[in-house]
Amino acid sequence: MSNRVSFALILIAFFVLTACNSTGGTRSEYVAKDAKAADINMRLGLNYMQRGDYKIALEKLEKALKQNPNLSSAHNTIALLYQYLGENDKAEEHFERAVQLEPDYSEAQNNYGVFLCQQSRYDEAEKRFLKALENPLYSSAALAYENAGLCTEKAGATDRAEGYFRKALQMAPRLPKSLLKMASISYQQQNYLQARGYIQRFQQAASWTSQALLLGIKIETKLADKNAVSSYKLILRSRFPDSDEMRIVNQGLVE
Repeated sequence: MSNRVSFALILIAFFVLTACNSTGGTRSEYVAKDAKAADINMRLGLNYMQRGDYKIALEKLEKALKQNPNLSSAHNTIALLYQYLGENDKAEEHFERAVQLEPDYSEAQNNYGVFLCQQSRYDEAEKRFLKALENPLYSSAALAYENAGLCTEKAGATDRAEGYFRKALQMAPRLPKSLLKMASISYQQQNYLQARGYIQRFQQAASWTSQALLLGIKIETKLADKNAVSSYKLILRSRFPDSDEMRIVNQGLVE
C-alpha cells in the first residue's frame, strides 16, 4: 500500500471522527426540508466508512447531500472518502464546498490542507492550516500546527516547519510525529543533546519505530554513548530485523 493511501487511511481514522461537529463556526442559514434525515444519513455514512464499507458509505453520504446540499460536514466527510478512493477532483470539489459553506469549520480546513499537501500544493495547504487555526475554539489546533510543520518541511522550509512543530508541542507535548521531527531537525542542526531529549520524549509517548531507532543510534553515536547505541541496535534488531534501517546499521552506514 502506498504512503498516499496509508496517509488517507489515517485521515479517515482520525479527522473524520471530529467532522460531525464544527466548533465555533457559523453554519449556513439555509435549512433543508430534510435536514434531520440528512444528518442521520451523514452519520450513517461516517459509520460505514469506519467499518470499511465504502460503497454503502458513499450511497449514504450522497443521499445526505441530496437531502441537504448545504450540510458542510457531509461535504467534508465525502471529500475524505473520495480522497481515499483516489478521486481527487471530486474530493477537492467537496472540500472546497465545505469551507465555502462554513469558513470557520476548522476540521474541514485542516483536512483540505492535508489533501493539498499530498498534491504538493504546499503554499495553498499552509494557508488552509492557518485558516483552521484562526478559530480559537478549535480543539485539535495542535494537530493543525503539526500538519503545517509536516507540509512546510516537505516544501523545504525547515525553519518554518520547526516553528510549527514547537507550537504543536507547546499545546500537546506528547505528539509523536512532532517529537520525532524535532529530534531530526535538532540532529541536523548538530544540537545532539537537544536531539537526545526529543528522542527520549518520543520513547515515552509512543512505540518505537525503525526510523526513530535509527535516529537514536545516529544521535548517540555523535554523543559517543556506546551503551545507548548498543541498546538501540538491540531493539532495532529484535523488533525490525528486516527493515531498511537495520540494513543501514548492518552495513555500517550510520554517520
